[in-house]
Order: sequence, then C-alpha cells, then structure tokens
Amino acid sequence: MAKPKLNALIVGCGGVTSYMLPALKNSFDLTVTLVDGDTLEKRNLDRQLFRNNHVGLNKAVALAKAYTLRKDECNVVQQYFDKEMLDTEYKYWFSTADVFICAVDNHPARRDLLHTAKELNKPCLVMANEYSTSQAFMYVPHLEAQYPMINPVLRYPEIQTSNTGSPISCQGDALESTPQLAIANQVSASLGNLLLWNWAPYLFDDQERGDWYPVEYQTTFSKLETITLADLANITVPSYAC
Repeated sequence: MAKPKLNALIVGCGGVTSYMLPALKNSFDLTVTLVDGDTLEKRNLDRQLFRNNHVGLNKAVALAKAYTLRKDECNVVQQYFDKEMLDTEYKYWFSTADVFICAVDNHPARRDLLHTAKELNKPCLVMANEYSTSQAFMYVPHLEAQYPMINPVLRYPEIQTSNTGSPISCQGDALESTPQLAIANQVSASLGNLLLWNWAPYLFDDQERGDWYPVEYQTTFSKLETITLADLANITVPSYAC
C-alpha cells in the first residue's frame, strides 16, 4: 500500500523534531522544509537525536544529514523563523506546504507561525514540552468559525502576549519550568505524530470529519488528557476574543 503524500514545513529542528522526523518518514511519502537558525551544541546531544559529528552544524542541516534526506525531498532554511520570510523567496515553500509543524520553544515564533497559518489557511501542528510534561495541539484555521476555541491563542493567551521562551501552560496539569528530558521530547513528538495521523484523512483526503477528532493531547507521563472538537464546542469563548 502506497504511503500518503505529505509536504510539511517544520519550524524548529531541535529535540522534538529530531524524534518526530523518522516517524513522519515512515508514515508518509514525505517532502519537508526544515527551518531553524540554531547551531547544534554538544550539550544538546543528551536529549536530541543527533550525532557527535553533527556538532557545530546548523540544526536544520544536521537533521537533514542525520536522516539522509535527499535534495529533492528536503529544503533547508538556516534562519530563525519570522513573518518577514513571507516577503522572501521562501514564501513559495510556505504557500505549497500541506501543513505547518511548530516545534519551537518560544512564544514569538509560535505566535508568528500561527498567524501565518491563519493568513495562508494552513493547518498548524504545535508541540511543546518540559521536564516531565508534553503537549501537542492541532490548529485548523478554516474550522474557526464553527469552533472558535480551536484557535490556541484563545486557550493560551500567553502565546499572544508573552515574548519569553516559556512553554505553553496546559489547561490541566501545567508544564513545569524545568529542563527538558529526552523522553519528554519523544512523547511530544509521538503525540504530534498521532494528531497528524488522525487528521490526515480529513485534511488531505477530504474524508468526513467527526466531533470525536482530537485537537489536543496533554500528558505528564502518569496522565493523558485528550481535548476533542466536541469539547471545544463547550468551552466559552473569552471576552477578549470578541
């Protein structure tokens, strides 16, 4: 059976993406654009799937080398993401992507990518994690009229207001302000892959969508919470969104 095609644009090529990318390659006939301006350091190796000989390379370049991605299946942007990229030659890769995947550790980049997703009407998968907690949620802009709370900025207003590198605060057990563990990266990547796989038939094959569709997973290793479209319909839209 042929794997479904997927053209993904990934912003942030550190811990979460290093665990997510091999699963994406196994699940989809993948074309990917990797965006990151950071350099791989030796201290990253304890929680990110890179090799010693990748230290000193740009993380997007290192990730492409780690998984032997060919030039015809991988584009690399060695810059930190901001919305000004849409005014450059990189706009083509944003415009042609099937989905944006956000795996950064700061709110300004999340905010800009979510705004870009809304502007271009692209689904955006966002993942975040800390020491022992992991989270992933799916934003689908064209469903916002029916499910206003699918917009993560309404559920997590700190994305809109904070300029720090802090993680997203869960509605359930909060993400803790402690260093990442490798397993937290793995779990966040797994939750993201699961969300993307659940949504793929609707997003890419025009299959019927149900209210049971999960939009968010949160876990603290001992507890997993799932938020569905039906749950969103029962959340009151905050006054600041009106």
